[in-house]
Amino acid sequence: MANYLQASLNNDQLSVQDYLRGNIQAGVIHLGVGAFHRAHQAVYFDRLLALPNGEKWGVIGVNIRPQDSEYFAQFIKQRGEYVLKTMAADGTTEYQHIRSIIRQIDGAQEPQAVDLAMADENIQLVTSTVTEGGYYLDENRTLMLDNPAIKADVEGARNTLYAFLYAGLKIRSETSQAKITLLCCDNLRHNGELLETGLMQFLAAKKDIKLANWVKENVSFPCSMVDRITPKPSQQHIDDVHARFALTDEMTVMGEDFIQWVVEDKFAGEKPDLDLVDVQFVDQVAPFEEAKIRILNAGHTCITYQAALKGLTYFDEAMRDVELNQYFKDFIQQDAIPALGESIVDLTSYADIIAQRFSNTNIGDTVERICTDGYAKFPIFVLPTLEGIYRQGRTPEKTLQGIANWFTFIQLVNQGRLEVQYHEPNNVALIPFTNDADGIKTFVTDSFLWGRVPSEFPDFKMHLTQAIYQAQNKYAK
Repeated sequence: MANYLQASLNNDQLSVQDYLRGNIQAGVIHLGVGAFHRAHQAVYFDRLLALPNGEKWGVIGVNIRPQDSEYFAQFIKQRGEYVLKTMAADGTTEYQHIRSIIRQIDGAQEPQAVDLAMADENIQLVTSTVTEGGYYLDENRTLMLDNPAIKADVEGARNTLYAFLYAGLKIRSETSQAKITLLCCDNLRHNGELLETGLMQFLAAKKDIKLANWVKENVSFPCSMVDRITPKPSQQHIDDVHARFALTDEMTVMGEDFIQWVVEDKFAGEKPDLDLVDVQFVDQVAPFEEAKIRILNAGHTCITYQAALKGLTYFDEAMRDVELNQYFKDFIQQDAIPALGESIVDLTSYADIIAQRFSNTNIGDTVERICTDGYAKFPIFVLPTLEGIYRQGRTPEKTLQGIANWFTFIQLVNQGRLEVQYHEPNNVALIPFTNDADGIKTFVTDSFLWGRVPSEFPDFKMHLTQAIYQAQNKYAK
């Protein structure tokens, strides 16, 4: 858009990478274009496009959810261009004009256009951010074939990631037959393995043996770890960009100054030179992944419901709350780091960095946003620490406290006693967790949430029940 280009050229506060967008060729498809993708993967590709031989790594951004079509229509109107506002803890603010998403397809409206794009042999990489709950796998990595969305997709609908991958890869296998890499960028442990497991089970349910065999030979599923705190887009930053640059940018996104992407070096086809723009290619992602999931993500998860119960609005407020700040330190030192054990990552230093990032008053990340999707988060982020400490013969008191506060939060939300909105895609799964002895028993024995812990460590049920009563005495009176 001309106004973006003019603003970039005329204002040294708005930086722009040095490439001609008209010369860029698409080499990447991204499924699930939300704020995080636009503040993370799209930024790395924007940097890559400015390097020699980087022009073939433009991104095709794809929306796959009908409920996001209105939002995505604005993105299409802006031709995929937007401003990224980066804010450091010391107040330093930078503005970048991001142009790497050179084509936009609303797959919810035009699924066939996504299929044709994925079949193009120039596309070497499909990345995805569809949230933790978008993979429909239970605690045993079994695809939830009885889930209405998955069931409908097996019968030919387009609700999930798997349906889009199935349709696009099928045409690709019948036309160009070019190898391709599917790179999951969601906060899932061993995320590449989970994507592969889910997709192969979906293909089996479709009874498409031919495509399943082609995928085994021609597709790779690297694991990756992504990190950048990216709040929900805010009118405040849209207004700031408008006032500063005379730009009407409804897609302005803001993030912290910290950014990290660690990728398993396992590409079926051509590999983008992302290492030249600070992406880390490694043999094993797990150590980085575990540190991030068990410290940052679990820390977020265990604190946020307590912050909501205290009536706090922003997460940095939680880090300035004396009680919650101490809770975070205790959770990390008493539970998270001991459960992790030996690591190539300096866990104590990493935890200190996370605490600083959480305390960034400029981010404005809301407690409400972080509360979202608790049912999917606890098994991924918190369960490993819970299990790890019990295996060491100790009681994970701080972890139990975080879980108990989530249960209390659920009850107070149901009673209309909290102002915060709880956005829970798996809300039906919470219905049995009633605010009585039977509901608590159901909660503390839920196998999706707590895996084998209730059976292997019977004291867990008593410990968590006691923690729930303590939380209710504190917050639910």
